[in-house]
Amino acid sequence: MATVEEITEEIAALQKQTEILGMENEMLHDYLQRDGDKSGEKDEADETLADSLTPSASAALKGRAAVSRGQRQQKNVRQRQELTLEEKFRIASEEAESLAKDIEHTRKTSEQNLDILRALMEETDIRTAEVKRDAYEFRRDIVVGAENPRTGKTMAEKVLKYMEDKLTQKDMLINKLLMKNQAYKSAIKKADSQLKSKDETGDNLQYIDFHQLKIENQQFVHRIEEANQELLVLKRRSGRTVKILNNMKKRLGGLTAEAKFLEDEIRERKAMLAKTEHDIVKVVEEKEAARKERKRLQAQSRQTPEMPQVVDYVTQKEEQFRLEAEKRNWGRKVELVETAARPWRDGPAWPAEEARRRAARPADTEPLARLKSSWLWRSHFSI
Repeated sequence: MATVEEITEEIAALQKQTEILGMENEMLHDYLQRDGDKSGEKDEADETLADSLTPSASAALKGRAAVSRGQRQQKNVRQRQELTLEEKFRIASEEAESLAKDIEHTRKTSEQNLDILRALMEETDIRTAEVKRDAYEFRRDIVVGAENPRTGKTMAEKVLKYMEDKLTQKDMLINKLLMKNQAYKSAIKKADSQLKSKDETGDNLQYIDFHQLKIENQQFVHRIEEANQELLVLKRRSGRTVKILNNMKKRLGGLTAEAKFLEDEIRERKAMLAKTEHDIVKVVEEKEAARKERKRLQAQSRQTPEMPQVVDYVTQKEEQFRLEAEKRNWGRKVELVETAARPWRDGPAWPAEEARRRAARPADTEPLARLKSSWLWRSHFSI
């Protein structure tokens, strides 16, 4: 006894097979419907042509239509039989081709609609530009140009003249369109007269002529499609070229600005270089003057050997700094001693003691003697 899982699997397999049969039936229905429409249109065309042809040709076409109806009846009888794999493959291939043709036709129709919309957009842009130009001219000539500077009101003469000019332009355009319409009407009349003359002379189109014209029409349609495709390619290429041109213009603007900046920078650097060269020349001149002054001083020092040397000057300055430091130290010591001796100095024995201390202290004349013996003292105080 089958289990629940096996029954479920069988049900799923039957549902899948049912879906496949449903798709096959739908595909077969579309195929038969399209085949029946084609056969019906062909029979109607044959009967129509048979009515307009000679009796022998009409009999042949009617016999062909009867044979096609018999073939359709036999095909309807065969529909009750099961299709083979080759027939299923053929039907699927024809359906795939038909679907591809429908997709291609839809794509071409969409491209044609897109071209129409682009043309409408271009026409709208042109009309918008014309309206803007008319508005600008009206503002220039009437709103601003026709204003009386004294009263501030619009002058009626200029408004009337503007309206008359516009109406004249419209009349000229209407006359131009009427002439073009008349030319088209004459061309249509000429074509109608040519068709009537052909009908009267018996140059009617036969069945083979109809097929030949149909083939030529297909060829011309194919050429037109190729031309449209080439036009689209050229438009896309033109769009890419315009985009590249805009990018190059932007790049050129950036490079121009950069070049201008670099030129200004070069100009500033040249000015700085000229200033630096001038400073270098000036420094070289000062160096040469210092070198000459140094040579002069060296020659003068060799001529006067008693002139002080740099070493002596440094030694005397060091001695000066040392003596000043000692002076500051002795000054601080004296201040400390005076501070400590202030209570005792205020007593009665201070004058005698101070006189005795000064008489007993030897005079410190050694720094003064060293200073008098130096070259700085001789150079400043000698006669």
